[in-house]
Amino acid sequence: MRKVIAAELRGSWTAWLGVSLGFVMTGFGLTLAALVVQSALAARELIPAMEADAYAIIGGSNLVLCLVVGLSVVGASTALVLDSRRGALARLALAGATPAGLVGSLLSQLAVVAVASAVLADLLAVAALRPALDYLQHERGAEGAGVLVPTVVEPGTLLAINLVWLLVVLLGGLRQARRASRIPPVEALRAAQDGTEQRHRDLGRWVRAALAALIVAGMFAVVPALAANRSSETFTQIMQLNLFGLVVVGWLFAELMPAVVRPLTAAWTRLIPAGPAWWVARATVLARAGRLARSVTPVMFTIGLAFGVIGLPATYNAIFAASGVDVRLEHVGAETFLVNLGLPLAIALCGSVGSLVMMTRQRCADLALLGIVGATLRQRLGTAALEALIITGTAALLGLTMVGVCLAHLAYATPAAGFGFALDVPAGPFLVALAVAAAITAATTVLPTLPTSRLPEPRVVAGLVAE
Repeated sequence: MRKVIAAELRGSWTAWLGVSLGFVMTGFGLTLAALVVQSALAARELIPAMEADAYAIIGGSNLVLCLVVGLSVVGASTALVLDSRRGALARLALAGATPAGLVGSLLSQLAVVAVASAVLADLLAVAALRPALDYLQHERGAEGAGVLVPTVVEPGTLLAINLVWLLVVLLGGLRQARRASRIPPVEALRAAQDGTEQRHRDLGRWVRAALAALIVAGMFAVVPALAANRSSETFTQIMQLNLFGLVVVGWLFAELMPAVVRPLTAAWTRLIPAGPAWWVARATVLARAGRLARSVTPVMFTIGLAFGVIGLPATYNAIFAASGVDVRLEHVGAETFLVNLGLPLAIALCGSVGSLVMMTRQRCADLALLGIVGATLRQRLGTAALEALIITGTAALLGLTMVGVCLAHLAYATPAAGFGFALDVPAGPFLVALAVAAAITAATTVLPTLPTSRLPEPRVVAGLVAE
């Protein structure tokens, strides 16, 4: 069995390398957040207790937000890996492997990648702890200045975070592995070669979507209670709810992605007056709706969180200005939001890069098929770039909706704090963030296809079929 697992890892190392990027960043975010909490609690005797508690709250909120984003991003990436290995699974099944054996093989590979990623994540988190604490002290201002917050690294904490994350990854992979093992071998071979999607009823996905929707509804439902018990901290509580809601709305969209991504993409791409390359790219994307859903999920989180970092603090400042509140706003800027959303944003960005790179072999085969029917190299690369543009466009619509829900919550909740609502949408920074996301998506979609672009097309297609 060990030889089979080793051979499977060697055969799929590029796919697992893609998913490991998200694994490492998620593990790094979780471990660093936990270490910040420990170090902050240890500093309560050195700096004002309220300031140390503020550091601990920032670390704790990052722990929760990283877990929510990491689960969605890594889950989508893991599903892409298993989909890309359908042909290999089918051959193992035809060779006599049982469904239980297939599940064991997949989970063993997943465990190896997760453990290796966790070790690297731990090393990075320990190295980043001192700069992170220094940045927190700088961002929080003068309180506690001049006193070095000690770094606390306990092996027990590292082990606990790694075990919890490994358990979460394996439980998520178990669902995907069982699904893959139940596909009949001949059907799996057909799906691996022609790209058709298996449609399964996933009760768990709908349960998670319902839970996320309830949490979002709870953000609005709690506002009357805040208004009835108004205090100087009411608006701070609203901002905390708003920040958490941004990620939860993204989680809701990630769970609904398989149901909404194809009709949404079909609707907006139909409105674009473009040439044949656009319609070929559109048809390719829509034909592989499963791949589209898993590719859009991390890009959506990246764009939505980036828009949140830009738009929400600007709106908070506009609310303060419109309400005539004479407060210092230096702790309500983009830097503050990067403290709270920087790690989840990095997880989403790494997940988006890994997911797009992971599908390079399948994308190369799609482009080779275009070459067989007469498309030039320039046309094929243009089609790949347009596919990246479509992914970015769909992700941007969902990311804007993430921020839109949070702004609607602000408009509803702000009066509970005795303030007047004012909106500030910095269009320029939004466009810059969108352009950067589009450039990264295009680069990770097009550049990996270049090495095979000049190979004979039948050879590229045969390489995918032989996997």
